Amino acid sequence: MNTHDVLVAGAGAAGLVAALAAAHHGARTLLLDSGQPSTFATSGGLFSAPGTRWQRELGIEDSPDLFIADVRAKNGDTVPDLLLRTVAEQAAPAADFIDGPAGVPLHLHTTTNWPGHAVKRLHATAGESGAEFNTLLRAALARFPNLTFIEGAEVTALLPDITGAEFVQDGTTHRVEAGATILATGGYGGAPDLLARFAPPARHAVHAGGAGSTGFGVRICADLGAEMQCMDAYQGQPHVSPHLIGTVRPRFGASLPALGSVMVNREGRRFCAEDMGPSEMTGVLLSQPEGRAVEIWDEHAQQAAQAGGPFRRAVELGAMTRCETVAEIAARFALPESVLAETLSHAAACARGEATDPFGRRNWKAPIAAPFYAAEITGALAHTQGGARVDAVARVLRPDGSPIPRLYAAGGVACGISGTGTAGYIPGNGLAQSFALGFLAGRAAAGA
Repeated sequence: MNTHDVLVAGAGAAGLVAALAAAHHGARTLLLDSGQPSTFATSGGLFSAPGTRWQRELGIEDSPDLFIADVRAKNGDTVPDLLLRTVAEQAAPAADFIDGPAGVPLHLHTTTNWPGHAVKRLHATAGESGAEFNTLLRAALARFPNLTFIEGAEVTALLPDITGAEFVQDGTTHRVEAGATILATGGYGGAPDLLARFAPPARHAVHAGGAGSTGFGVRICADLGAEMQCMDAYQGQPHVSPHLIGTVRPRFGASLPALGSVMVNREGRRFCAEDMGPSEMTGVLLSQPEGRAVEIWDEHAQQAAQAGGPFRRAVELGAMTRCETVAEIAARFALPESVLAETLSHAAACARGEATDPFGRRNWKAPIAAPFYAAEITGALAHTQGGARVDAVARVLRPDGSPIPRLYAAGGVACGISGTGTAGYIPGNGLAQSFALGFLAGRAAAGA
């Protein structure tokens, strides 16, 4: 039986950073992954980190305290204090590690002002794509000769006393011993039974996260007696196509409202303030006729949104329609032309400050103008945010606060910083938790 210092289950955002951090600190590290797509790889690849050197270089003043204030303003006191403080203080060191020892260059995203953030604090790789970020972190694994990565190896159980794990590869079961185990197998967005139990509003939404989010790690932690927190929390994503193109479901990203887009339902009418948080917007969108809407934007937004990887992919797939007139939009999407024209005219007046928006939208750009772009959208479940309670080094805790020996959790297996429900999510905060806790878990499991 092979023996390692650290075993990491799952090669998404948290697992990749955890394995890299453990190996960087000298641990003989084994990273196992089922080979199913991770939510990280399907994401926009943007993560929050307050007080970074990239912010300072641009003269942006930020701090963990300001980040915490933004999170509390969104979700009140529903996020565990220690967890929020830990992520707020460790996201920047995690970013430094990714850009430094891991060798994956980062930059500060400056194109869009994202809802919920007082300042620009979202960071990404050059292409601002989760697929790209995932590829670069996987390539970084080769920098460490003491790190072994096995893809297509699905962890199926932990060994007694958490001394290692069983995994299946090519139909054969293997056992491996390890001094510490980090569970980073993702959340339960792809587990209908867990969604029905903990997050019923999300159970009928399209799942836009990774197929690997089966809830395995969450179940393991619960079975071992961990305290499970904020289990009804999840991130909704309203800018997702209801249609598959081949095997791909296009995602338009959450930047379009900040670039001036307008959303209308099947009746050709607006139904919400488009600048509200994308997660809570998901439920509003799903409540519309057929659970669908049409999002409309202009040439400026079309070009600016291509800074994001998911939007570029949607462009490549031809997932949006270019229209020269309002009449073309109405015909293409079977909307009542006169109502749509009136809706867009009133939205333009609101954007110019000539009318009051009944939905309370505060952030408008210049009125959208031809040529227009439009796409049908629906509400989707991106990833769940509930999970195991962890301490300041990502050890999994029981209800009495004692750690379960040799067990760590990060990413979708651990509780996130969105609080309860769907309204507390702020863009970039899912990956902030994944990177911060993955970084801490890897160091601690390595004995650093």
